[in-house]
Amino acid sequence: MILATLLTGSAAVSIQAIEKDNTLDGPPPNILFIIADDLGARLGCYDDELARTPQLDKLADRGIVFRNCFTQYATCGPSRASMLSGLYPYQTGITNNSKKLTQSKTPVTSLPALFRQEGYFTARVGKIFHMGIPGDIGTAGQDDDDAWDIAINNTGWDAVPENYETATRYGDTRGSGVAIRYLDPDIPNEAMADGVGTQEALRLMEEKHPDNTGKPLMLFMGYYRPHPPMVAPKASWKAIPEKEIELPLVPKGDRDDIPVANFHLREESFNFIPDSAGRAYTHAYYAAVNFVDTEVGKLLSGLKENGLDKNTIVVFTGDQGFHLGEHGHWHKSTFFEEASRVPLIIADLRSDSIGVSMGLCGLIDLYPTICEMAGIKPTYSLSGESLVPILNDPSIPGKIRVLTQGKPGGTSIRTERYRYTEWDGGTKGAMLYDLETDPNEFTNLINDPNYAGIAKRLKEELSSLMANP
Repeated sequence: MILATLLTGSAAVSIQAIEKDNTLDGPPPNILFIIADDLGARLGCYDDELARTPQLDKLADRGIVFRNCFTQYATCGPSRASMLSGLYPYQTGITNNSKKLTQSKTPVTSLPALFRQEGYFTARVGKIFHMGIPGDIGTAGQDDDDAWDIAINNTGWDAVPENYETATRYGDTRGSGVAIRYLDPDIPNEAMADGVGTQEALRLMEEKHPDNTGKPLMLFMGYYRPHPPMVAPKASWKAIPEKEIELPLVPKGDRDDIPVANFHLREESFNFIPDSAGRAYTHAYYAAVNFVDTEVGKLLSGLKENGLDKNTIVVFTGDQGFHLGEHGHWHKSTFFEEASRVPLIIADLRSDSIGVSMGLCGLIDLYPTICEMAGIKPTYSLSGESLVPILNDPSIPGKIRVLTQGKPGGTSIRTERYRYTEWDGGTKGAMLYDLETDPNEFTNLINDPNYAGIAKRLKEELSSLMANP
């Protein structure tokens, strides 16, 4: 049985208007935008040996893989608000999960709302704007009502608290959407909320096909996993070889030079947990990723079955990463690579462009990129930069720097070699890492006199970026 609620509306501009107003050769492209919740760069195509992600690896082979993409805020709500507005969190004022993008201090038009205005048929399934997991599954969450012709709030087995009362849990603090909690029910993918979402997305591909609506299709599919609680069907658990699970090295005294502010959750249940719990939670995370991968494969097959595989742009990403024991931490919202780096794959099925980009970019760059690819002009000045040049030639350099904000009061700048982070202008601590010599970020160089000049320069660059209104 399909478990979903449906909202409908209408757009006023026809496909003919789009063709008249842009400079594209041929019909406007369809857009399939897929985002997985709390997914870091833990995929096979990112050289993660534990990941079992054959479908996403195939997508990577068909498009451009951005190996150094970063979130603008390592927390769900602000990250998505930044990505979908094309503005930094400090520009919108959306710096927590309680504010909707529609409450931005700067007037914005979300990416899907813009495409709807320009004549696209826009549809959402699942979590695109922020919603709490698992409590808001099956609801609209903090949706943008102007963004969609159809919005589907899919739900399923894993949204019913009684169904995972038997889940294993480590620690007694925080709710199910934060706590270390995991379960491997012996149920089909289609019973899970994300499985329901996939079926709904496939239905929309068929029913809202451009041939039926007279409009190009922009379909957003937001997967709830691998956000906690880590509930994934037993088949996906079996896909992860338990014997290959290795916990990350944490050198003795690793935390001695890390400001306390870098860890949002400081309870014992999220820091230096027993190895047995860590191995099980790691297993659960990768199982959830495998589950999402399987569902993405169904969407990609659906494109071909519905004849959409020749004129569609596919975007796959995550909103922020997740620690699995790095620095002894088991959550997100830090300024380390594990929390701030996200996967990004863009496959323009209209072209033969494939490859890997090592250049820096951010989720904030997706808004201008998708607009340029579709021949649509944004209605205001965006803070991101289009990635179209890299899509045409992945060997060209990316950004010089990427900005990430975070709580409490933290700001960070990532260059090709360094990451500099400070809290409240440095009064509550600062970090500097040389990622060329120290990719695991074990040695904070902020007080090393040999790096004083670099720290000063990056601090000035960060201040300059944050001063831009």
